[in-house]
Amino acid sequence: MTSRDLDRSALGLRTKGKPSRTQAALRPRSSEAAYKAGIRLLTARDRTGAELTRLLAARGFASAESRVAVERLTQEGYLNDRRFASAWAMGRVRTKPMGSYRLIRELEIKGIEAPLVREVLEEVYEDGEEPIARRAMASKLSALGRGQSSKRTVQVARYLHRRGFSAEIIHRLLREEQQGEWDA
Repeated sequence: MTSRDLDRSALGLRTKGKPSRTQAALRPRSSEAAYKAGIRLLTARDRTGAELTRLLAARGFASAESRVAVERLTQEGYLNDRRFASAWAMGRVRTKPMGSYRLIRELEIKGIEAPLVREVLEEVYEDGEEPIARRAMASKLSALGRGQSSKRTVQVARYLHRRGFSAEIIHRLLREEQQGEWDA
């Protein structure tokens, strides 16, 4: 051990390797460091401004530093809530058919503001929710198999309700299916 190592250990610093978590937490942070951390987080996947702010706070950045970094990332085009919300909602509805009630809730959880949520819903459901509900119902009916029973009807209704479709759409589709007019 050298005298330099002794000096470092006397100060409570590690002599080799990365700094400890405590040392890293005590190190002053800057908005530039928050910006770089934000870039790293955005390379993994697109995020909302609210998500990025939460993640930066979890990494020890002050709210002022995070705010400056998020504003800069937004100005430079790396962060765009509209782009994120639109792509995320389209992907969600394509892979997991769902109604507007559920999609609204999921976008709110992601930190998307109400006016933007309304715009995205108009884009996603430009042909209405019913075709998407039909697709969801067809997959559920296929999984349940053939037959007519009240239990099966209740299962389908609950499934569509959990997926966020309105009672009106659910009722209309179930009535069509029971009357033999069902066309998936």
